[in-house]
Amino acid sequence: MAEFDTGWLYEAGIGENRAMLIESGMVRQIRLERPTGSARPGAIFDARFKDQWIAGKSGIIALPGGEEALLQPLPQGLTEGATIRVELTRAALHEHGGQSKRAKARPAGADSELREGPSLREDIAASGLAWKQVQSHEDDSFAEYGWHDMIEQAESGHIDFDGGSLLISVTPAMTVIDVDGPLAPVELARRAAKEIALTLVRLDIGGNIGVDFPTLQAKAERTAVAAIFDQYMTANCERTAINGFGFMQVIRRKIRPSVVEMVQADEPLSAILQLLRQAERSGGTGELNMIVHPAVAAKCEHQPAWVEELSRRTGRPVSVTPKDIISISAGQIASI
Repeated sequence: MAEFDTGWLYEAGIGENRAMLIESGMVRQIRLERPTGSARPGAIFDARFKDQWIAGKSGIIALPGGEEALLQPLPQGLTEGATIRVELTRAALHEHGGQSKRAKARPAGADSELREGPSLREDIAASGLAWKQVQSHEDDSFAEYGWHDMIEQAESGHIDFDGGSLLISVTPAMTVIDVDGPLAPVELARRAAKEIALTLVRLDIGGNIGVDFPTLQAKAERTAVAAIFDQYMTANCERTAINGFGFMQVIRRKIRPSVVEMVQADEPLSAILQLLRQAERSGGTGELNMIVHPAVAAKCEHQPAWVEELSRRTGRPVSVTPKDIISISAGQIASI
């Protein structure tokens, strides 16, 4: 892919669309899009006001498809059942363990044009950067740039760097990043600061983020570590100073779930989507058999269109065989 070293690569997968931003031959960001049925950020709808959430400050609205969203700020005089034009500012969040948070919206001007929020493809096309759609019959450029390693990082939350590692934990309140390693605290913190800044952008992590650096006694050391984070942080954000316990808080605007949140929210779903991608590129002839954990097989039963699409794209019959002895993430592909 030497001929494409800056811009977005886009892949329309089965059940999942993917994008990867390349800058001077290096991956800067990856994004996922799955058909959740929820409204997308940037959409403008006429919604129905249901009731107040926090009196005088926020309320619950019903979008045209029946999805609920949190409206803030709350216009004065808005009565139950009234129609209000709103703009969606954050997608709904579906967290690990089945918890969900409503989408967020704000009032829009009455003369604002109704629209759907941009898809991933539309979003990258509007970025002003070059972009290219890759096909499954071509060389796997996503894999060449390390796609599978980055998805594994998001799934495990574990990221190694020279001299240490990061552990990313998603909680309902914030994303927490812990720094660990055998180096002296100040050197470990300096190296981690760079990796954290790159990771927040690369895995599309936004919202409230807490970083637990090693404890640094000297204020000058803490200031130097924070300066390294600022140097490599290419997205807009706000941060606190690193306190005497090594904690720093970062706040980035959050308009959608991060890649970490998406792949961790539903492990069997992530497993089948990755296996479908692998199967589409497997080559060969004859029947294509996916051997998977029963929970992964259940996802195929609930989404028969995905199996049909795999058959259409490969020109091969497709079967799914559940096996208890296979772990959720260790599905196999065989030709019969």
